Amino acid sequence: MKILFVCSQEFDYLQDLTYVGLKEILEKDSVIEFPCHWSYYRKKRFFWSRGLEYPRNLGFSKGTESNPTLNQIKKELAKSGFDLVILGSAKPDALRTLEQILEWIRVPWVFIDGGDWQEVGGDFRRTGGEPIWKLFKSICEKKAPAVIFKRELSLNNRDENVFPFPFSVHASKVPLLPIDSPKSMDVVFWAVESSSARKEAFRLLNGKYDCNKNGTIAGQTFRRYPLRGDAYFKALNQSKIALSFRGEGFDTLRYWEIPTCGSFLLSEQPTIQIPNNFEYGKHSIFCKNDLSNLTELIDYYLKNETERKEIALAGQKHLLQYHTHLARANYFLEIIRDKLKIS
Repeated sequence: MKILFVCSQEFDYLQDLTYVGLKEILEKDSVIEFPCHWSYYRKKRFFWSRGLEYPRNLGFSKGTESNPTLNQIKKELAKSGFDLVILGSAKPDALRTLEQILEWIRVPWVFIDGGDWQEVGGDFRRTGGEPIWKLFKSICEKKAPAVIFKRELSLNNRDENVFPFPFSVHASKVPLLPIDSPKSMDVVFWAVESSSARKEAFRLLNGKYDCNKNGTIAGQTFRRYPLRGDAYFKALNQSKIALSFRGEGFDTLRYWEIPTCGSFLLSEQPTIQIPNNFEYGKHSIFCKNDLSNLTELIDYYLKNETERKEIALAGQKHLLQYHTHLARANYFLEIIRDKLKIS
């Protein structure tokens, strides 16, 4: 299978995780991104020196950088040199690139919608306004995507052409840490207040447990996070209970990082479709979506250490089986092979 991966030049977690997963699974040079994305091949010193590389390095690949021109891509498409075209992002620049090559595409194209809105392509409207939204609709009318993979797929969506496709964990970038390491913090939640759920969480946790001491407080900004990279992952590992609440969308990297880092995941009930999701009481715990029983659950699992450890261990094992970037890429390929009969 030879794939043309139309990508945004911005950082896009789902795009980057999918790209690197496909690159690692398929044969060398089977996945060609366009335009060339510098972060897939090079490390920018500005981010690296400030400990900001993760999660901007999620798409980093050890492959050889290629930089085809627009005309070269058009010629390759015209002679059916690709088996599949992927629009890897719901960002305006990626859509404009697809528009430039649309009339040369002779094979199916699929859309990976990693946006925060539950409406398919909704982030085009959110980030690019009505002109970009109309462009997306126009492209779909001219040549509809054969399959859509949607990160924030509503629980009520039953479209047979749209598949749930949440974030995952790049296991080599998020260290797999032991469950039984010493736990120096009771409850942690480090996040910006980008949703009512997060604001409510900080209100409920204010002055409780060791939250104020460990930095689980309101008023955080992404650029001023005190914990980054390995220090952040180790801190998650050292917590007895780590919380995850929705931001602009339900799906967050934190939801997957917490089990990887060997901590106990407590989240609100998912409002999106997640294949092979964590099971309540077996791999994680979910509180009510209004957070009315959050402190009750925290109190219980702080007291019941054995049960908490068993759930954390099962959650980590479940994640490694179903929710790494490679597992997600294999899921993507299985659907493509089944629906489009591309081998």
